[in-house]
Amino acid sequence: MNKQTSQKTDVLIIGSGLAGMLLAVELANAQVKVTIVSKRTLSDSNTNFAQGGLAAVVPESIVDSPELHLQDTVKAGAGLTDSAVAALIIKEGAQLVKKLSELGVGFDYNGDGTCALALEGGHCRPRVLHSKDTTGNAIARALVAQVRSSAYIAVRENTLAVDLIVKDGICVGAYLLDDSSLQVVSAGRVVLATGGTGQIFERTTNPAVATGDGIAIAWRAGAVLSDLEFVQFHPTALYKPGAPAFLISEAVRGAGAVLVDADGHRFMKRFHPDAELATRDIVARAIYSTMTEMEQRSVWLDLRPIGADEIAERFPNIVTNCQSWGVDPLSEPIPVCPAAHYFMGGIWTNANGATTLPSLYAIGECASVGLHGANRLASNSLLEAGVMALRVARHILRTGIDPILGLALAADDYAFSFQLPVNLRDFRRAMYRYAGLERDEAGLTELFDYLSESTVTRQIVGVAECEAANMLQLGQLIALSAMSRRESRGAHWRSDYPEQDDRRFGRRQYIGRSDVEEMVGKPFTPDSLMLCLPAGETILT
Repeated sequence: MNKQTSQKTDVLIIGSGLAGMLLAVELANAQVKVTIVSKRTLSDSNTNFAQGGLAAVVPESIVDSPELHLQDTVKAGAGLTDSAVAALIIKEGAQLVKKLSELGVGFDYNGDGTCALALEGGHCRPRVLHSKDTTGNAIARALVAQVRSSAYIAVRENTLAVDLIVKDGICVGAYLLDDSSLQVVSAGRVVLATGGTGQIFERTTNPAVATGDGIAIAWRAGAVLSDLEFVQFHPTALYKPGAPAFLISEAVRGAGAVLVDADGHRFMKRFHPDAELATRDIVARAIYSTMTEMEQRSVWLDLRPIGADEIAERFPNIVTNCQSWGVDPLSEPIPVCPAAHYFMGGIWTNANGATTLPSLYAIGECASVGLHGANRLASNSLLEAGVMALRVARHILRTGIDPILGLALAADDYAFSFQLPVNLRDFRRAMYRYAGLERDEAGLTELFDYLSESTVTRQIVGVAECEAANMLQLGQLIALSAMSRRESRGAHWRSDYPEQDDRRFGRRQYIGRSDVEEMVGKPFTPDSLMLCLPAGETILT
């Protein structure tokens, strides 16, 4: 593998979704030199695939308020939402909407010029802004145009961040892999905005790039992670043999779509009074239970109560994609079953996006700032990604760029070798089976043994091997975290511990490398991962 000389930038942003690109634009507008790295192209991100929209309380929401939005967020989070952080993010939602509109995002509007607001599961008011059913794509297109037109932003596409560089306890850059060449970029600030982890699981709504790279490299660099047991499975992803798990937006249930079993009967009311508009964890488990009871591989989502004209007008992307796989939502129900969708866990940060590793920030789905708790409220992800990008931009501009920028770095002596799964398909299948919607001690033990044994150490020569190594590492950490939380809460369901236990587990789990190294080979205890943050750590506003 060729090794090249180092490059320098003021701020290195790894990831090109809403969080990474909006941060780059904000910093560039203040004449800060930014390098943004994308594993594929700028448009390849979870943001680009987001259908439903962005949850926010806008000025014309006369029946809504930030307090109600916070109430819904905390309720969905099942007792683990950091309410102080959530209040900050929700309060700044209207500012984010204004900023995105100024940058060219075309949200849908009513005939009177007010924002068209959709109702989604877990929300007590319509508050989800959207652009048809391709909201994320509209956001991504606008931000890509802004990024490409800026003289202060250098774009590195088809480039993977392999590891972070830490000198004297400070993050000073990253090793990048580009066409099998290892390069070094030093930076005054490094920001991870690499998205989620869905590709760890056999069924996922996430694009191929969602392999948890940022979380894995932060972990290897020594940053503290949190809430890794909380993986949200979207209740309604298309189920057709050979077809991808295409997401059927929560917005269709808000518009009147209903879930039915193999006999055509609605079943959600026997699981929750909110029926199809219950939070995602409740709906996903209800679907799973119904599938198990009736020995079916799916249930069905019937959009016909919405009305054909409204379906075609409001959800054209869903109609087109389903029809391409032989299902016509205008005339028949869609076969659906849950798929891994969103990761509430990730790199611990405070309210300014700062991690426990100096000069390293994390924003978006790879971060765990405390907004989502044990279960994300629908459409709060784009809200978090955008608001946290604006907060990190303000924080960096206020505190300045470290003089560490001048440090000379080289790519020599880097050990480019990792453990990989022996068989990636078997790995994903095992993760979906044992760390998916329903978990128990026996299954998690079997999973962890499998993940420990079915590995091979290889010299990394390309992106695919790096991704596989990162997924294996996160799979092991998710298994450890799920094993430690012996209760059921939000998106984490333990069939052997079906009750929520606030006395023992009413707090977030934090985990650092040294802690896991001490735990390996030792018996698990309920408090194995209940670790404290550094003394004196507080929320920064």
